[in-house]
Amino acid sequence: MGACQSGTSEKKAAAKASREVEALLKAAQLKEQEKIKLLLLGAGESGKSTIFKQMRLLYGAELSEEEKGQVTPVVYANTISSMKIIIEATKNFGHDKDVSPENLEHLKLIEEIDENAEINIQIGTAIKALWVDPGIILAWKRRAEFQIVESVIYYFNEIDRIMKDGYMATQQDMLLARVRTSGIVTERYLIDGTQFEMYDVGGQRNERKKWIHCFDDVTAVIFVAALSEFDQVLFEDAGTNRMVEAIDLFSDICNNRFFTDSSMILFLNKRDLFEEKIQHVDIAASEPFSDFQGKLGSSEYYDLGIAYFLKKFTEVNKNENRTIYSHVTCATDSQNVKIVMDACKDIILRGALES
Repeated sequence: MGACQSGTSEKKAAAKASREVEALLKAAQLKEQEKIKLLLLGAGESGKSTIFKQMRLLYGAELSEEEKGQVTPVVYANTISSMKIIIEATKNFGHDKDVSPENLEHLKLIEEIDENAEINIQIGTAIKALWVDPGIILAWKRRAEFQIVESVIYYFNEIDRIMKDGYMATQQDMLLARVRTSGIVTERYLIDGTQFEMYDVGGQRNERKKWIHCFDDVTAVIFVAALSEFDQVLFEDAGTNRMVEAIDLFSDICNNRFFTDSSMILFLNKRDLFEEKIQHVDIAASEPFSDFQGKLGSSEYYDLGIAYFLKKFTEVNKNENRTIYSHVTCATDSQNVKIVMDACKDIILRGALES
């Protein structure tokens, strides 16, 4: 009799424990479903990782002193390696004959130093002199013909600060620090009481096979394309235009069955570099966009260019029930990104409720 009661008590306890586990699992599942999941996509060098870092600054924790210390050598390396690339291009284009005689020693110094060197007064002075040198300027104007991250302009213009003793990277420096994304990086934010989870994945071609199967339940896809890259070619393939590649990739993502229920948000990024470039580079001069009708130098050229590329992206959408939400952005401008993300947040939350 006692043994039977003991067995019954054990069964009841086991059943209670099982119900508690099920309740915990259900609560965890509900919490997971309430989470807003954002997938950040785009071709390499589009600026998507800068958007990702902006989200951290806007909605996450500020950079710690340790993190600033980790970014500092990246700034040094980005600055030195970029000047090395421009010097190499200067020689390849035959513009080394245009380099001022007083800058030849500076040029030799930068060529010979390790790109991971700390930027001291001597190196910083050399970079500062070269950045305004006639031969270097001629090569820079032809940057569409070689691989260079255009946003390095910021570091060249800030070289007086960067070469000081005790330099420590700022949050703005961090935004522009370039480390190629490989694999998947995740950040979590609590925004107005809602849990957001954002994923940044590698943008280069060899990274893309990692994307699709992992993210079939995302609330929204934010696709980032660089407006300024209409006349540039891929890092991985010198025969492919970067903007063409971005449009093709957007078509693949937009029409993929895994993202049928996800909101689709398009960021036409690097508007500042685009505005600067079209002062002297005609969009129609790039063969894939020879049908562009704007007149270089006209007051409406910028707006016509934006509308032209927006149409190129939106017309690849084959789902007539899908709305493409678009924004023109400058990923390095925190205020711009905040305004855009506030607008996107409403779209994303509305989409989550509907689904």
